[in-house]
Amino acid sequence: MAMPERLKPTPATPKIRALMKDLLKQILDRIWDNQERESPEISALIQQWNSHAGRPFEFHEFRDMHSHTSAANFLRTAFHQERYVDDLSFAEACAVADFICQCEGTESDTDYALNLLETNFPEANASDLIFWPNEWFGDQDLLHIELSSAQIIGYLMAQSSRQLQDAPPITLPYPIPPQP
Repeated sequence: MAMPERLKPTPATPKIRALMKDLLKQILDRIWDNQERESPEISALIQQWNSHAGRPFEFHEFRDMHSHTSAANFLRTAFHQERYVDDLSFAEACAVADFICQCEGTESDTDYALNLLETNFPEANASDLIFWPNEWFGDQDLLHIELSSAQIIGYLMAQSSRQLQDAPPITLPYPIPPQP
């Protein structure tokens, strides 16, 4: 299932995308030249980057970027803005869960969708529920369980205490673990 249109990140203009691509190259080059240490020049470039990014980035994210993602994915994440959606519908939340579970987007799109669930269901730990349910439930036998998107959202609602207005009754097959 595709990400609901109104929940998709707003794409950057070609001009801003080109500016950010150039800034990323400058920041990475300066970090390399400075032997992976911070400097006032690098901090100024990061501050300029942050003035266009959807969230503030820190030095370590640039320094460690190549250990976990590509420059293209990193650049895409700069435009993803975490947001709480007051009128989030149950169907939209399920579509986001499906989008993640079915690996329908790029790495940065999946990261954005996961952050959308984390922001809209605080303290519920959507990442563990989806990718490591054994950790979420505190039961090593539950690593390979398959939950429907409705069940995932049901657990997130229960754990975060955020009930979506249009959510139907949902049967949850496993007990909800106590909050840490």
